[in-house]
Amino acid sequence: MMGGVRCQPGCGTVRNVGYRRRGMNPGTRLSALSISQEGRFVKLLIALLVGYSLPALWGASPGIAETMASSAWLTLGLGPSVESSKKYFLQRSMANLVPIPIGLVLYPLVPEPLAIIVLVALAMFVLVKHFPNAFRLTSMGIAICLVAGFGRDLAAAEGRMFAVFFGMLIGFLVELYVLPPDQGYKFHLLARRASRQLGALFESVAATRSLDSLTGGCLDSLTRAQLDLRDQLANFKADYGPRGRRHLRRYQADMALFGHRVALIASGEHLLRTLADCHALFDTLEPAFREHVFVHLARIDEVHQQLAAYFEHRRAEPPDHDYLQAPYTPADSANPYHMVLQGALMTHQRLLSERVAAIRALGVSPMKA
Repeated sequence: MMGGVRCQPGCGTVRNVGYRRRGMNPGTRLSALSISQEGRFVKLLIALLVGYSLPALWGASPGIAETMASSAWLTLGLGPSVESSKKYFLQRSMANLVPIPIGLVLYPLVPEPLAIIVLVALAMFVLVKHFPNAFRLTSMGIAICLVAGFGRDLAAAEGRMFAVFFGMLIGFLVELYVLPPDQGYKFHLLARRASRQLGALFESVAATRSLDSLTGGCLDSLTRAQLDLRDQLANFKADYGPRGRRHLRRYQADMALFGHRVALIASGEHLLRTLADCHALFDTLEPAFREHVFVHLARIDEVHQQLAAYFEHRRAEPPDHDYLQAPYTPADSANPYHMVLQGALMTHQRLLSERVAAIRALGVSPMKA
């Protein structure tokens, strides 16, 4: 379950942005459950029970049931992601389905178990070298060793291949159809967290006319939030797939907005980092220039507050702030530190203008998380 934002003291006031159970509609509750630890445990238990029960119903041996159940569990073990489960299912299945037939073919020619292990391992290393994404190397060792134990026991080999493949398939189907992880909902939660941390820092700087709130702890927290958001966008795109998976298609119109939101937060974080790097010398600069910087930061804060309101459905339209219309006017100074700060302000204003214009051109409203 996503919790609230925890900031260092002095980082500005950020309200808790974790999801609340009160006032949530059933769809939102399911989305929240799908990315929570509780939802993950439910799916793991279902996969384990189904994987163990099916072989028992067919009268298979306990070993087959255990292998199938553990394989179903493992497919879900990498976390709530359809794409991760699919990749693990395919790679681990190949890591088991390929070595065993190779071993069975070689066994009549080389009946020595240790020799079989060496030959099968060499054959698999060649295949992995040419098809590195097709196999999970960590799952291959047990299959190679089992080849030596199976010997001519074709039934045992078939049982192993059957149990692993169908167990992994069960796990993947559970991930895909039982509470599939709502990566779009998770993106909205992380974006709200990062946006509010960024807004709190801009607001603190603008209100206090000081860079003292830009401490290492505050900026590191913001950077982690920004990187988490960037990673989550990649997770969303991976799970969405080229044609759009059924449970994520409702975010189709939002995909372009996701990219703009990540870029806006990353640019704001970079600007604050630049200001923090100049903190030691900032107080020695001319008062007129410091005032010039704070005036621009106050206007930037207003734009970011309006952006947050737009993305969180407290504002119907993207920002139409006058700061976005006029080009940045630099202060008249040849001081190199002035140039660094003005370059950062100019770059961020340009990105704000371009991204807001692009958002407006899309003509879509953000989807409610």
